[in-house]
Amino acid sequence: MDLAQLSPTAGTYHFMKEVFPAESYFSYAEFGIYKGDTARHVCELFPNATLFLFDFEENIARAKTALAAHAHRIHFFPNSQRYNDSYNWSLGKLIATNTRGGIFDYCFLDGAHTYAVDALTFFLCDRLLRVGGYMDFDDYAWTLRGSSLDPAHVPQIAEQYTEEQIGTQQVKMIVDTLVRPDPRYEEIVPKKIYQKVA
Repeated sequence: MDLAQLSPTAGTYHFMKEVFPAESYFSYAEFGIYKGDTARHVCELFPNATLFLFDFEENIARAKTALAAHAHRIHFFPNSQRYNDSYNWSLGKLIATNTRGGIFDYCFLDGAHTYAVDALTFFLCDRLLRVGGYMDFDDYAWTLRGSSLDPAHVPQIAEQYTEEQIGTQQVKMIVDTLVRPDPRYEEIVPKKIYQKVA
């Protein structure tokens, strides 16, 4: 099966099933969980996985209810909607308190989709990702323009981003300028999944 032809989330599930036996123990981090559907599928597919879930407070609150049956193996990291708050703050605190080296085996980045937030997220995740682990980037070709955040629908976006930023594929920019050139990462699924090899 050509994973690159699947929808981003379906590609994630299929890939994870290829590399992790169903009963294996591993740590999965997800950034931008929204309603928690992807996390719920991971819980169902991998009953021994430990999850680290990052998103806005309201999405985390909803996920806590939806994933209550799996709460014993989930760590929740909420952040506020304040302009300079993001899951990067939670990641920074996790790095500060972590003395074991890498703790993540899989990071699914489906959050802000902007260079200003997610470029830093990549570097912070790298600090917590074990060698052999995977970085999975959602929506490689996504742009603010044409999305639900298009300035035509959300005028504040035009105040927060330049015209160039609104039209730029910012996930692509992160992958192409930060991940692909890094010799410690190997592209496994084109434009999507990268394995930390060193």
